[in-house]
Amino acid sequence: MIKFYSVLLLLLPMTLFSQSGLSGMVMDEAGKPLPYATVALMKPSDSALAFFGITNDKGTFEIKKINRGTYLMQVAFIGYQTFYKLLKMPEQAGDFGIVVLRIKPLNLPSAEVVAEHIPIVVKMDTIEYNAGAFKTRPDAVAEDLLRKLPGVEVDRAGNIKAMGEDVQNVMVDGKEFFSSDPKVATKNLPADAINKVQVYDKKSEASELAGIEDNSREKTINFLLKDGRKQAWLGDIRAGAGSDSHYSASAKVYRFTAKNQFAMLGMLNNINQFGFSFQDYIDFNGGFPAMMGSGSMKLSITSDTDLPVNFGQSINGLVTSGAGGLNYSFEPEKNNRMYVSYLGNGSSRSLKQSISTRNYTYGNEYNTLEDNHEDSRNFSHRVNLGWKDKSDSTRTLIFNGSIGLTDATEDAVSLARAYTGGDLINNLEAHANLKRNNLTGNGSFSFMKRGKGAFRLFTAGANAGFAAGMSNNDRRNISRYLGSVDPVTDFQFRDNRSGNHSYGLSGSSLIRIANGLYLEPEVRANVDFDYLNREQGVPGDGNAAIDSLSPHFGRTSFQLTPGVNLRRNFKKSKIVIGISTAMAETRNVLNGSSFFAQRYTRLLPSFSWESDYKTGHRISLDYNTTVNAPQISMLVPVVENANPLSLFYGNRRLKPETGHDLYANWLLFDQFSQTSVFARLGGTYSNDRVGYNMTVTDSLVQTIHLMNVKDNYLLNANVEFSTPLRFAGLNVHLSLDGRWNKGQTFVNDKVNINTNLSRSVELSFDNRKSEKWALSFGGEVTKTNAKYSIRESLNNRFVNISYFADLAFTPNESWHFASTADVVNYSSESFTGAVNIPLIGAEISFNFLANKRGMLTFEVYDLLDKNTGIERISEMNYLRETRSDIIGRYVMLAFKYRINKAAKSNGGLEIDVKRW
Repeated sequence: MIKFYSVLLLLLPMTLFSQSGLSGMVMDEAGKPLPYATVALMKPSDSALAFFGITNDKGTFEIKKINRGTYLMQVAFIGYQTFYKLLKMPEQAGDFGIVVLRIKPLNLPSAEVVAEHIPIVVKMDTIEYNAGAFKTRPDAVAEDLLRKLPGVEVDRAGNIKAMGEDVQNVMVDGKEFFSSDPKVATKNLPADAINKVQVYDKKSEASELAGIEDNSREKTINFLLKDGRKQAWLGDIRAGAGSDSHYSASAKVYRFTAKNQFAMLGMLNNINQFGFSFQDYIDFNGGFPAMMGSGSMKLSITSDTDLPVNFGQSINGLVTSGAGGLNYSFEPEKNNRMYVSYLGNGSSRSLKQSISTRNYTYGNEYNTLEDNHEDSRNFSHRVNLGWKDKSDSTRTLIFNGSIGLTDATEDAVSLARAYTGGDLINNLEAHANLKRNNLTGNGSFSFMKRGKGAFRLFTAGANAGFAAGMSNNDRRNISRYLGSVDPVTDFQFRDNRSGNHSYGLSGSSLIRIANGLYLEPEVRANVDFDYLNREQGVPGDGNAAIDSLSPHFGRTSFQLTPGVNLRRNFKKSKIVIGISTAMAETRNVLNGSSFFAQRYTRLLPSFSWESDYKTGHRISLDYNTTVNAPQISMLVPVVENANPLSLFYGNRRLKPETGHDLYANWLLFDQFSQTSVFARLGGTYSNDRVGYNMTVTDSLVQTIHLMNVKDNYLLNANVEFSTPLRFAGLNVHLSLDGRWNKGQTFVNDKVNINTNLSRSVELSFDNRKSEKWALSFGGEVTKTNAKYSIRESLNNRFVNISYFADLAFTPNESWHFASTADVVNYSSESFTGAVNIPLIGAEISFNFLANKRGMLTFEVYDLLDKNTGIERISEMNYLRETRSDIIGRYVMLAFKYRINKAAKSNGGLEIDVKRW
């Protein structure tokens, strides 16, 4: 690494010497400056964008650090004729002078209508990129194209930022694409099918209809397809085979017309790769309640790498997975669209884990060691459908619905041991077999109508949902305790039935009371019916249930929330002050005879202020109050004893949690220098948070009772900075994060104040906009401190250091070379030892056949065979390390065939269907 930086420092003076700058001014014929005109320096051979600038409010531009060479200078502004000039650099560097643009005639002769190749155009609040000006590989997807665009950033996991903000929507020809996850489009849509890329802030449906800003916007990317691709079938088919019987296969097919949109995705592999979004996985497993497991409930959500989701992280265990989906949308008339989609997932995983935990009580410490082996299989089916009708410009109708079915099985064996001072106190051998099925469905309808006079907008909505779950769990526990000769054997069956029915209504109105001043009264009403029935007993003839362990628990809740917002819109800022009242009544019943009712009223104030005080500069302050009722599984007061060493009791008297969120945000994006800064500071104060009171016996048997605890604090700070280093041809990204959390639990009736502080610094560089070479490298350091009031001597800290490097070389359209290196180092502080994990991969691709439609790829994963699954966390009253088996080294040869090239453009294949 030292040698690398030394070479880089030696090359910098040579780079600086060969670079020069260009400046000037753009005006119209009347001598008026033209702000936001684009000035591009393109390569004359293929019109690929090399350098660019945008004029400021005074019409001036400056392009720095231009490499030696000949360029075609292009100056463009919407509604004006484009200016061209051939330049030689550095001979013509410096002040170019004034460029005068003439207004484009409205009626040009047909012979003069020529499609201009303008790389970047600023249209009001939209920035439009010409995809043809940015060179990509023959098999590139939309994500690869986005990495080339100025002002757009894509991280290694595929998350997108545009103009410094997270992209939340990706559209294709103005329509939603297949999934709410933007990465489904960017990772699958072929880049060579895209004509232009638009980046803009999408307003809410209510704001678009009423024509009044409401502080709601989502950064959106819209891909405009090439005309030839709109009548063609696009996509590719890929299959690969490798060492140790590894394989991978995938298929993607799309078709877009003016009225129809069709997409099909499919994948199958046994190399621990998943291709769908986090929400798909949540639905795939029956929602968050189903993810709590078959034993005791987990009270915290951590960075669990066991989730089979494509976050770009390693997946623990050995996994075979498959998924497929179909999406079809139809637009019978403009702004009237309906869609239906199907998504099916399936996976089989074998997982082995070793878990080491240090537990703390008041005046005592004990360790637990656990070895687990589980084989699980999961399958799901989900259908989504929707309808949006905006054909009448005065009203909007929206309907969305879905239904899902999941099926899962799991066979698990575990051995847990608990020690005090090196002495074995107890151990537990458990064998469990689980079968689970879930059926879910939901639907929502909203109606918005633009009013007249003072009444600017009326909205009404309705929603309904249901869920039904069924699980069967057979378990055998063999426990041994210190001082006891004979083991305790426990056989049990557990049949759970759970369900939910929910209904909601809402309505609001927007009333103009003065110029820029609006009043927004609103009301929401919700009714929920939940039940959880458990049958537990000893397996045998008839499987007779034990009444004391077999609760039938139900809850009915009703909540009415009226409120009002006062909205004031200025030219560059907006203020919203709101107040609402949550009035709720809940009633739960145990075994049909024991009742408990609870009523509460909560005032929910809110405040929002936002100011676009300068172009590309935004500052905002948001305060919000929420009320969250506990889940029904937290309320059941009957013991949950699937694990005899960890007994769990719910609490039917739990109060709802009240949260207060306050955050300040600052955003800067300089479109002239392509520098972006995003800063966020804020926190959450929670009262009546659901916590626990843990009792630990001399035999180290834990008994957990849920309870409401006071004063939970969470503070967050984040700064992200990005700018190009033109002298080095690199972009630099810097991220600073801090998180502080303070909460309380009870251990053996003693209050434990748990405080966690984590800080991280991430620095990375890349030159992904280069045509042939793509380089990115960087690293991250995370330091965590944990403090426990019950035993201050056991306060601990640990440091994780990771760094990476990606290098790719594409010398021509036929060959592509790439290598990746990831190294993670876990410090030995507070744990048994330091761990260093190097993960190195490489691939070579060759494009062949007519029009480069075929591609052969040879890839190596984990070249050093050092991959390790490890996780270290500090929470509540414990410190835990989990080690898991994980996929190791393999090599694979794959073939891909693409059907997304148009013969009219560059000789590829186009399947043109005149009728749909």
